[in-house]
Amino acid sequence: MGRTVFDERSVPTESGGFFLRIRNRGLIAAASRRNPVDELAPATVQALERIARSSGPLLRLPRDVEASYREQWRVNANQMRVLLALLPVLIFGGLALAPVQRLGLSGAYHELLTLLSFSVIVPTALAAALVAWLLPERAISGAFIAAGGLVILVALETLRTQGVQWGYTADHGLAVAVPVALAVLGGFRFSRVMAMHACYVAVVLGGSLIALTPSLSPITWVGEAALLLVSALSALWMETTQRRSWAARRLLQLQAHQDPLTGLRNRRAFELHFELAAAQARRDGKSMLFALADLDHFKLVNDRYGHDYGDGALSEVAVVLSQFGRRPLDLCARLGGEEFAILLYDCEPAAAEDRLSVLVAQVRALGIDNADAPLRKLTISAGGVISDGSHSLSLLYRSADEQLYTVKRGGRNGAQLGPLVDS
Repeated sequence: MGRTVFDERSVPTESGGFFLRIRNRGLIAAASRRNPVDELAPATVQALERIARSSGPLLRLPRDVEASYREQWRVNANQMRVLLALLPVLIFGGLALAPVQRLGLSGAYHELLTLLSFSVIVPTALAAALVAWLLPERAISGAFIAAGGLVILVALETLRTQGVQWGYTADHGLAVAVPVALAVLGGFRFSRVMAMHACYVAVVLGGSLIALTPSLSPITWVGEAALLLVSALSALWMETTQRRSWAARRLLQLQAHQDPLTGLRNRRAFELHFELAAAQARRDGKSMLFALADLDHFKLVNDRYGHDYGDGALSEVAVVLSQFGRRPLDLCARLGGEEFAILLYDCEPAAAEDRLSVLVAQVRALGIDNADAPLRKLTISAGGVISDGSHSLSLLYRSADEQLYTVKRGGRNGAQLGPLVDS
């Protein structure tokens, strides 16, 4: 089926200063890579339907949409990630610049705080924030945020262990706030959150062993373990909710442009696609085939065999029609009932007549029973016109319908290509 992007979002333009252009270029590239809803495989659609109805943890989407989801989620979480990266700059920059007397620290400890703040914590946080802001759609942005958090943890543990040796007990709440904040606000996947929590525990234990200082008290460990557990469960719940909501939105986009019975595009999708194809045809100087096709004596199928049989017949015919819309600007759609529309880009009259004849032959070859029809099999009639993209869709409809009506009057089970009617 034709490639039409219906997942419309506001996309920035490549304007502004140098850094803004880098950021916007990434956002534009990310938007262009989002899977058009009409390119989703049937198995993927079925998997999304199961996901939208399911409950319980959800850590992965179908393979062909997982990358699109992750990229979109990184863009959505980008602003919060940048703010999280800038927070240590404000905190430690303020602590380092504050008077020693107000902090109640010794001169040597304040000097160490100042040194680590301006040589490690602040530069690391600024670098992570800059990368996250410049490359919001890239996985490396999250990696820089997580790596920055790890560096800050090491710096904080250095402050804690050195403070113990100097007789100053530093509050450990600031350190545990790093993995908790990243888990709850950073938009990281559950597996990444667990890795960051494991790094936190390793840093704290490693700092105590290396510096030969007492580890945290049991009460402190219990409290921090509870915080880490709650934040990890929160990350799991948020990831599950986001994935399930994303799947539901994707299905809604699909349902808005797809016929639920046949899987073909619906009338609205066809009209949107036509405008794109017509504009491209005008730019390229190409011609297009616009055709209407209608199943012959289809009412007799429903009357004799029932609507379930008729729905099955429509689905089989749709499979045949879908083979005629494989190129990016080609499209076949169900307009309603037993009526279909066909748009073939870069199609000259001779090729158009051949394609319509093949369609008629392939539908007849399906051998679908229609005992009350003259040929006792289900057949199709088609009428088409050629356009250069400058004609309105309503004119093409009328013209193709006139050709279709001529085929119907001539006995059905055929196709005809003709001129445009007078507008």
